[in-house]
Amino acid sequence: MLEKLKSNFDWPILIGMIGLIIIVTSALTFYLSYKDQQGFTIDPKVELVADKEYQITYWDYPLFIGQDAEYKKFLQETITEFNDMYPNIKVKYELLSFIEGRNKLKKRLTEGKPPDIYNDLFGTKLISEEYQIPVNIFFAENEIEDYNQLGTSAFTYDQKVWGLPNWLLPQVWVGNRKLLTKTDLDLSRVKEKGWPWETFYQTAKEIKGLNKKSCIIFNPYNSELFYQLLSMNDSQELVSKEGKLLLTEKNLKGTFEYLDDLRSHKVFYEEPEEMNKKLLPYFWQGRAGVIAPVNLWLLNNLYQRDKKEKNVELTLLPIPTNDPEVSKVPLKVRGLVLFRQEEYKGDDHTKAVYKFAKFLNQQKSLFIAKKLRVVPSYLPLISHWKQEVNLTTDIQNQLLTYVDRGSYKELSGFNNEKLELEIKQVIDERYESFWLEGESIPKVSREILNIAEDILNVTDNEKNKVEKKNEDKK
Repeated sequence: MLEKLKSNFDWPILIGMIGLIIIVTSALTFYLSYKDQQGFTIDPKVELVADKEYQITYWDYPLFIGQDAEYKKFLQETITEFNDMYPNIKVKYELLSFIEGRNKLKKRLTEGKPPDIYNDLFGTKLISEEYQIPVNIFFAENEIEDYNQLGTSAFTYDQKVWGLPNWLLPQVWVGNRKLLTKTDLDLSRVKEKGWPWETFYQTAKEIKGLNKKSCIIFNPYNSELFYQLLSMNDSQELVSKEGKLLLTEKNLKGTFEYLDDLRSHKVFYEEPEEMNKKLLPYFWQGRAGVIAPVNLWLLNNLYQRDKKEKNVELTLLPIPTNDPEVSKVPLKVRGLVLFRQEEYKGDDHTKAVYKFAKFLNQQKSLFIAKKLRVVPSYLPLISHWKQEVNLTTDIQNQLLTYVDRGSYKELSGFNNEKLELEIKQVIDERYESFWLEGESIPKVSREILNIAEDILNVTDNEKNKVEKKNEDKK
């Protein structure tokens, strides 16, 4: 019988299969342990060790301006509640400085020692190709559908979701309805369909013509307004996935020229360098018909004071667009980013990190969304938010409507995010010189484009050197 089996079996094939299994197994073991050049893998199905203590770190910012004690209390109560379920996962949090926080994170990434969880308040999203962990590997089947699609899409690159979206906030300008209704503006249509640049231009001139004191106020020191207008002029992304400059001279000059037209018709407060100081006083005095830009905390300040004021009736306005057919509203999407460290602590540690991030994101972010008056990205929280958030029904509906019409900046790669930050530094400087030093539009546009191209060319040269070096090694 044995002889018959030997004669019928193809031994060379068997030996080949055994050899292949050995090679594949060896390659797999090498791949898992070799992280610099061959990548890094995590088993998302790994279980926590019941009798092992996990120490994880969470970096955040003091989100409640002037109420640090309340926010610290919220975080401590969150950790205590989480420990009732997972007593062996110990969480240490740290509140970063708004000014120095990003530099501290950058330093720790350089050292290979980032925190396990970081609240990406500044919206970078793609922070570290080496250490950042995609969160969708931990999602249960169809769990991604529990999030606002715009929220997860804003964190998506290369078919991976690189953070848990906490909340969404439409980028809007703030108007005084009492002044706006004295113009020919169809305010209801603007909120529903948006408005082209020309309509805003005419409305601004009408507001200025109401009396000697009325005006529009833009903060010349805050370039966020320029990026808002640029995004509504078909330039939301500055660098393509291929590393090419998407910013064009036409869009750049067109945006500057629009601001210059408004300025030449004297719709603004007469001293541009003082507009940042006049923005709030003039609004509450009923003199400013529109103010921009407004960040998260300024918007909350306006909401709170609006209830006490008689000269003003606050309303949220979509950013004017250069394309009359477009009614999109740019969104800010913020969320939690997860990292590993150079000295990897194990897949089970990473799983423990995700469990706390998920708890914070899905079960505790309602409190933050209500406090900051932003829209939760986790959809099961929306009905509670509607009932509990301290906003007028009108403002609440405006926020939700604008979110439904929302658009987000598509991610184009880890390195491109860094390049865009460099290019934005150049734009920020030239934007301020345009407002305050009277620099000509051709000059500032040319300087921005030339320096941006130089930034990208340096990166291309460095990339080519690395590729040539790798080829030489082969």
